Amino acid sequence: MCIAVCLLVGIFAISPAGAHDIGSVRPDTLWRSWSFDPLIISSLLVALSLYARGLRRLWQRAGWGHGVTYARALSFGAGAAVLLIALISPLDHLGETLLSAHMAQHALLLAVAPPLLLSGRPGLVFAWALPARRRKDFLGSRSWRVLTRWGDVLSRPLTAAVLHALALWLWHAPAAFDAALASDGVHAVEHASFFCTALLFWRAILDGRSSLRAAPALGASFATLIHGSLLGALITLAPYPLYVWYRGRTEVWGLSAIEDQQLAGLLMWVPMGIVYLGACLLLASRFLVSEEGRLDEATPVEPVSIEKLRS
Repeated sequence: MCIAVCLLVGIFAISPAGAHDIGSVRPDTLWRSWSFDPLIISSLLVALSLYARGLRRLWQRAGWGHGVTYARALSFGAGAAVLLIALISPLDHLGETLLSAHMAQHALLLAVAPPLLLSGRPGLVFAWALPARRRKDFLGSRSWRVLTRWGDVLSRPLTAAVLHALALWLWHAPAAFDAALASDGVHAVEHASFFCTALLFWRAILDGRSSLRAAPALGASFATLIHGSLLGALITLAPYPLYVWYRGRTEVWGLSAIEDQQLAGLLMWVPMGIVYLGACLLLASRFLVSEEGRLDEATPVEPVSIEKLRS
C-alpha cells in the first residue's frame, strides 16, 4: 500500500477545525458546538466517494468481497466515522475547554482512525477508482515510484516509530500544546503531524506479517507502548497544571484544572496503552507462528520403514 495514497486520507486532519477560543463549552451548549469545517467535510466526502467507486470497480472485476473483504471495507468506513467524531463532532470544540476531551481527540487521531483506515487497503481501492488508462499511466509514472520509495523508507518500523514519538512528545510539551490551542494554523500542523506519523507507524505495524517484518515491528510497537505510557504517567502525576490554556476553563464541568489533567493523562496512559499493547500481542503471535512454521520446514523428517513400524 503506497503511503502517498494514505496521505490523501490524511487531508482530513490537515485543515483547522473551526475558530479557537470560542469561549467555554458548557454542558448545556455541548450539542450545539459542531465544527462544520467545509474543507474537512468535502475532503471526507471526496475520499469516501473515491473509495466507493474503486471498491465497486474492484469487486466487479474480482467478485464481490474479493480483493478487499467486506470486513476491510467496513473498517475503512469505521475509520472515516472516527475522523468525523474527532474533527467535526462537539468533541473538537470541547477540547478547548477540557484537556481530557482534547486528549480523547488526539487518541482517535493517533491510535484509532489510522489502523482502521489502513485495514481497508485504501491504496489498492483508490487506484481502482482511477480510469483504467490513467491508472496504468499513474502507477507507472516516475512520480509515483518516487513517492512509493519514500513511503517505504518512512514506514520502516524504526523510522516510523521515531517520527511518531517525536510528534507525540513535542506536541504535548506545554509551550507547543498551548500554541496549538491559540492558533488555527498551528493546530492544523499539530493534527497533520499526529495523523500522518500515525499512518506511517500503523502501516509498519500492519505490514509485520512475516517473521522478518514482525520482529522489528514488534520492537517499534513495544517502544511506543513504553514511551507513550511514560508520557501519560507524567501528565497524570504532575503536581500542577501543565497547560496554561485550561486554567479557569474546566470549572464549568465541575473539574479543577489538575483533575481534568489527571483524567487526560489517564486517557493516554490506559486506553491508548491498551491499543499499543494489543498491537504488541498481535505481532508477537505472528512472529511466533512464523518462526514455528520456519522451524517445521527446516526440521528434516526421517522416513519410517515398514520394518521399523513392525518392530
